[in-house]
Amino acid sequence: MKYENYRLPGGKTLSEGTFEDIRWQYGVFRCNSTGAGRDKKYTPWRAVKTKLGEIEECDWCKLVEAVIERENEVPLLNALIQWCNEHNYVSASVSEMRKEALQLHASRIFDNPQWIGFIPFNAKYRPEILNTANIVFVRMACCPEAGAVTQEQIDRACSGQISCPHCGRWNSFTILERESVPGTYPFDSEHTSVEHMEHMTKKEADTNDADSPWEEDDEL
Repeated sequence: MKYENYRLPGGKTLSEGTFEDIRWQYGVFRCNSTGAGRDKKYTPWRAVKTKLGEIEECDWCKLVEAVIERENEVPLLNALIQWCNEHNYVSASVSEMRKEALQLHASRIFDNPQWIGFIPFNAKYRPEILNTANIVFVRMACCPEAGAVTQEQIDRACSGQISCPHCGRWNSFTILERESVPGTYPFDSEHTSVEHMEHMTKKEADTNDADSPWEEDDEL
């Protein structure tokens, strides 16, 4: 379905809409009714609260896809869908995984260094992004092998714990000097391969890790 003439809440057209305008803030559910007495009927209504207002969920999905197509980011969406399917620990349906990928895309999760999957996702699909990332190497209390995280994840540590880049558990950590971790400094194609970074974070945690000491906030 094309949305060139679709009017977003607030009067904007699709050509004026941004990812921030339609970013998923939270889901909305209402039960609408028609008729009265015995003839009264109820119809469920699901929507998405965005910066511009509420958009019916099915329309929201199509709008996000349209903006992604407009911005030439379809390959990036496909990468997120693959990522979500690979981390589908609750056996959610294909449609639910696609909707989750659209939520992550609209929130620009892949650009957020606080995201637990920031390094492994970008190492696999956008390695050039890591050339300017604030990468720190740590040794976790749970896993002896050095692992790569971002400085932003360390800054956001809760009670001195971050997600282990190997097993995903939340645990205490020790920051390592880069020079003590062979083949990790500086991060570029000449000194450090994408395969090495993927190995360093091969058992990364999912964004919805049940062991997380806090809930994901809107910025993520």
